[in-house]
Amino acid sequence: MKYIRTILVCALCIFSGAAPAAAAGAFGIELGSDISRYGHGESPVSERWRISMYEITPPVPDARFDTYAVDTFNGKIIRIMASSPDDGTADASETLNVLDGLKDELISRYGAPSLNVEDVEDAGDDLRGFLADEGGLEVLEWDFTGSGTSPDKPGAVYVFLAGTETEKGQASYCTLYLESREYPAVSDLADQMEQKEAVRP
Repeated sequence: MKYIRTILVCALCIFSGAAPAAAAGAFGIELGSDISRYGHGESPVSERWRISMYEITPPVPDARFDTYAVDTFNGKIIRIMASSPDDGTADASETLNVLDGLKDELISRYGAPSLNVEDVEDAGDDLRGFLADEGGLEVLEWDFTGSGTSPDKPGAVYVFLAGTETEKGQASYCTLYLESREYPAVSDLADQMEQKEAVRP
């Protein structure tokens, strides 16, 4: 699964054809809602402390993505993720096409991002390989944690370009993350609790 294969520290409310579901959240998935409201695998694909990640079937899928997942805390969704299909081209042309469309939509909705990487430095002709070797690259970011509690904004939106090793060799893909305002604190708490567990005799 892409979210496990790639090391990323760390999506979106309006997609083509998904405008009616925008009020409910990205892909029709609402941050803060119970995971039981949505179709998902029986077991989480990963867990840390009380944060569980599930692959999910969204109510309003977007054809640009083939993998969706959510992080939950005590059963409530705190982060929504979507990844485009693996792109085996060396110049990552399919991945960059997804990025270009998403960038326009996100800027239209949220305004200028706080982080906007126009070019991928040092990638050379093999962007796919560069992303795989570097473990991914954050290219867009919107952080709303300090801007009040507007209901039409999440806590943060991130867009990553990433690379991975597949059965057919290296590939690239684009991933969107939409986080609740509570996500950073919950994630930090999970890290602290895991560290405490690790040092117990």
